[in-house]
Amino acid sequence: MKNTISNNGVNNPFYAVRIGSVIRGATGLFQTSVIAEHIEKKVKKGITKMIADKDVQLSMKGASSYVYNDSLNQGFAGVSGSYGLSGLARINSGLSAHIGNSIAQLTKEVKINYNVQMISGIEHINFDELKVEDLINSLKSGPRDRAMNSLENYNKIMAKIGTADLLTILKDAAPDSEIVKLVKEWISSVQRFFNEYGDGIVVGVAWGGIGTVSLTMNNKSTENSWKYGSKGNFTYAGLTKAITIEAAYDGSNTNRESDVSVKTDTWYIGDCVAAQVAKWSEQVKDKAFSAISSINLLEKAPKLGDIKPPPAVPDFATRKKDPKVTDKINEITDLSGLEAFAKAAAYEKAKETEPNLTLDAFLKRSRDDVNAENVMALQDGIAINDLDVLAVDIEPMASVEKNEQLETSAVEIAEAANSNFTVLGVWIANWSDLFPWMAIGYLNQIDNIKSTLEIIKKQCMIQDFLALAKTYFMLEASGISSEKFQITDFKQLAIVFGKQAGEIRDRFDEPNIIQTAYGDLSFEAQEIYTKWNDIKFLRSAELGLGVLYKGKDSITDKIDKIDHVDGFTKVWYKMGKCSFLPRNYSAFSSFLKVVPFVTPAGDIYAFGPSQMILNQINNEGAIFSKNSLTALKLEVDKAKRVLKSGDIVFYPIPFEAAKNLLDSSWKGQSISTNVASIKNIDSHIANTIKAMKDLKVYSFSSSNWYPKWKPSESYSIKSIKSQYIGLVDEIRTVFGR
Repeated sequence: MKNTISNNGVNNPFYAVRIGSVIRGATGLFQTSVIAEHIEKKVKKGITKMIADKDVQLSMKGASSYVYNDSLNQGFAGVSGSYGLSGLARINSGLSAHIGNSIAQLTKEVKINYNVQMISGIEHINFDELKVEDLINSLKSGPRDRAMNSLENYNKIMAKIGTADLLTILKDAAPDSEIVKLVKEWISSVQRFFNEYGDGIVVGVAWGGIGTVSLTMNNKSTENSWKYGSKGNFTYAGLTKAITIEAAYDGSNTNRESDVSVKTDTWYIGDCVAAQVAKWSEQVKDKAFSAISSINLLEKAPKLGDIKPPPAVPDFATRKKDPKVTDKINEITDLSGLEAFAKAAAYEKAKETEPNLTLDAFLKRSRDDVNAENVMALQDGIAINDLDVLAVDIEPMASVEKNEQLETSAVEIAEAANSNFTVLGVWIANWSDLFPWMAIGYLNQIDNIKSTLEIIKKQCMIQDFLALAKTYFMLEASGISSEKFQITDFKQLAIVFGKQAGEIRDRFDEPNIIQTAYGDLSFEAQEIYTKWNDIKFLRSAELGLGVLYKGKDSITDKIDKIDHVDGFTKVWYKMGKCSFLPRNYSAFSSFLKVVPFVTPAGDIYAFGPSQMILNQINNEGAIFSKNSLTALKLEVDKAKRVLKSGDIVFYPIPFEAAKNLLDSSWKGQSISTNVASIKNIDSHIANTIKAMKDLKVYSFSSSNWYPKWKPSESYSIKSIKSQYIGLVDEIRTVFGR
């Protein structure tokens, strides 16, 4: 998403977006406002209205190995809602990520961003006081002229056919007949308008502010920062659950060394959040970790009364009527034949890819129910982490030619930079739902999901690289030798994976970024990622691997004995009865977990307790040491999605295993966050499938217009069909039926 200003890692994709900004549905690019400035007697007027609608939304983002919520440990950040004309455009826009508050790349620091979004009010076009001609007259000269041209071409067709049905005439019309020429001229003029001024216009914006207090915490002993052990407790948290700073840092580890440094940064757009950011900052800035460890900044939300009033807008006034506009619009006597125009336009669009398609075949297809099977298959593949990121069947998303893009005006940029408020979300209406003669059809069927799959794969690769970076950082901190595993250096591996995660995030819109990022890995990292991607199910080891010996025992945190063999310390951990049954992962909560790692040769081993490698499990217990020569090599069982070695089975544990456990009683920490656990992806695809079940292959803009509509009628804001996309959840007090 564009129009983004960033500072201190926080981004707003709606920076400089205003009422009247237009959007291209295929790309999500916002462009400059098409509404003209209106001055009467040296006083600025407008066509909008401001509603004071206050709300506060809080979030916690960044990276933590000891807390899961809907937005932590993600290499990207999603938006609420979506916009698009077709089913494919809608699903892609809802999945496309902006990069605000996401992890740039993994380092050895723990960084937590406490975010506040304050909504002061909603500005919207005052449709209840506007007629179609008023909206036309409010546009700048260019879009107004193009809109009038398409209206004139529409009126020519209506004058030619009278009350006859357009589709019936077209079925029997010769290709070079006058009516066919008139229809093509009308379609061409409508498409020209869309090409130059987007598919839709911003008709409402949520004004407010965004603020962040960022804590960067690091143990000055890097080994202690990244040791994997059993002392910390993991928390599965929703935003309503209090999470202290120490819980986010290391799971409230009672054995923590005291030498933890804390750096505090603050950032905000919109003075309306400045006081809250300052209040949070006062609690943590320039203080020792021990003094702030028990604080939960999100616990005390700002009161609605503390939110500043929304920005003032000019008094409402329509422009002086233009007789030519009035006369042309008044030629529309009713809209009973509008559906035929929408279908004719959709048919011409369909013929661009199917030149031999007949009108009858198109109309028959348009009445079929949407088939959502391929989207459902995508949903299932994401849920079980069955994505092949390196597959070559990716179809790059269409890019926008630079000469199509309109620059955001200098005035809009200046207003955004100096404003006490910023835009947190927008409502968009399609032009066809504002000007009926721009009738079109919407393709709801999603036959080809390659572009959708590309978006998901990019996000998956980011999360993969973050998981691998964390794994090799932990190996480096353990003191285990990398040489015996044919790895040059664990730290170098971690750094290259972390760096490429940031590269994908920062260049997310580049069509070949997956291949580029893979190509920029070291040879060792490429071999490791190829194996990781082939196995796939290791992505599900978000909380590590649960270990089951002979189907009944797992590793306790009790050490039975310690010995020194061949120059290495060996540790025997006692085994204990584990009640694990398939999918009952919470049974592993009190037991020790291990972390899998892959070598360039494609071999898989596990490490964890005592910062050692698993050597063996037998009747004497689970044996760990740092002797790589005695490391237990694990086998991959793709059918059962587990790792195995003889009587030992290793189960990938998802975050859900720690959900609803009392008092954060899950021992251990997180290793990864895969795309299956990112709620906005899951919910967006689920909502898309739900919506598709009620749709036909095509829907038409004509359905949003009353057949007996008259030009003398004002719009009804509750009848305006709009789509919302924003950094905050939609507030439904203004738009919606």
